[in-house]
Amino acid sequence: MRVAICTLLALAGTAHADERITDDTAYKTPEGKVRAGLWKLQYGVHRVPRLEIGTYTLPYTTWAFGIRTVNVHAKYQFYTGERFTFAASLGVAYVDLSGLDDQTSASIYVVPIQLLGAWQLSERITLGLGLMFSSVSGEGSYNEDENSEFRGAVAVSNAQTWLSMSLRISRGWSLYLETRGISSTEAAASGDYMKQLDDRTTVDVAATGNASIDEMQGASSLLAFQYSAKRFRMRFGVGYGNYNLPMINFIVPKATPFPELDLYWVF
Repeated sequence: MRVAICTLLALAGTAHADERITDDTAYKTPEGKVRAGLWKLQYGVHRVPRLEIGTYTLPYTTWAFGIRTVNVHAKYQFYTGERFTFAASLGVAYVDLSGLDDQTSASIYVVPIQLLGAWQLSERITLGLGLMFSSVSGEGSYNEDENSEFRGAVAVSNAQTWLSMSLRISRGWSLYLETRGISSTEAAASGDYMKQLDDRTTVDVAATGNASIDEMQGASSLLAFQYSAKRFRMRFGVGYGNYNLPMINFIVPKATPFPELDLYWVF
């Protein structure tokens, strides 16, 4: 009886690695396991125990509307200890808008880089820190007719930081708190417009510019619960502030309440 009681207490109090929250934290999908859910497909690479690769699944639905997009991301834990874990992640996304209009050619690249840390204060409490730099660049052209052409390019980048706390309530249930801020958003753009008026006359206008976008600075807070069964995971909660758009990693300028919901399986 005493052994059984001790075993139950240990199960209730010990944080199992495969139940840890992995989104925007230093933790990852367990080695050899697949995570498949509403938003992501990820894989803990077999025989490379610190590496995770994955993709956001929702953007692929845009292929049905003529928007071709692909994306991939990877996370690598460069230090794993008894209390501290540190990781870095890199993502690349490509969007081709040329299929929307015969007169338009445009493409977008998104590259986010993250540095992530986790500090396990106790069996139940883990603190997290995240730093991210995101770059979005695009270029395109538009031909109104055979005598005119517009070409342009834009690059926007921002820096984000966030703090998180995960509280293990019981076996299978965790409380997740996060506060996030965007410290800066910088933009640069260039454009060139050419118009052929007649056989001898062509007008060509070019312009460039740089700016800091104050409207794209903001913050948000999130409170969520996560349930972890043997294979099934569910996270739900609510946040308030400037919502961060996944994969693109840019915020909604207006602060509003926003929901948090994710369902996925690990097998």
